[in-house]
Amino acid sequence: MQLAVKTFRELSAEEFFRICEVRGQVFVLEQKITLCAELDEQDLYSTHITLLDNGKIVAYARCYAEEGSAHIGRVLTTVRGKGYGLEVMKAAMEVCRAQLGCSHIVLHAQQQVIPFYEKLGFRVTSEPFDECGIMHKTMEITVGESVW
Repeated sequence: MQLAVKTFRELSAEEFFRICEVRGQVFVLEQKITLCAELDEQDLYSTHITLLDNGKIVAYARCYAEEGSAHIGRVLTTVRGKGYGLEVMKAAMEVCRAQLGCSHIVLHAQQQVIPFYEKLGFRVTSEPFDECGIMHKTMEITVGESVW
C-alpha cells in the first residue's frame, strides 16, 4: 500500500484523471450523483489523499480549510471491509491538523456510514438533510496535537 498526499497543483494530470475516474465510479455510477455535483471548483483548493494498491486507488478523500475549519469530503473506498477507509480518514484528519492548521473538522456523512465516522470520534451536529438526493448529517470533531 502507498499513501499519497498532494495538493491539486502537485497532482499530475494522470493522477487527477485517476481520482476523477474512481470518484465517478463510486459517486456517479453507484450512487447516481450527477457529474456536475460531484466535480467542483473546490478540487482546485483541496489536498487529495489517495491510498494505492499496485498503482490503483483503493481509497480516497479530499480536505480543505474554509472559515476556520477543515472539511473532509468525497471519502470513498473501492474495496470494502479491508480498513482502507479508516486509513485514508486517519491521513485526512492528520492533514487537516498538521498541514491545514485546523483542529476543528467538519464532514457531511451519508446516513448509512455515520457509525464509521463515530468510531473515529466524529459526532452528529445536524438534522438529516438532502445532498444530491442522498440523506446526510453534518458531523464534527475537534482534534488535539496528534490525531493518532
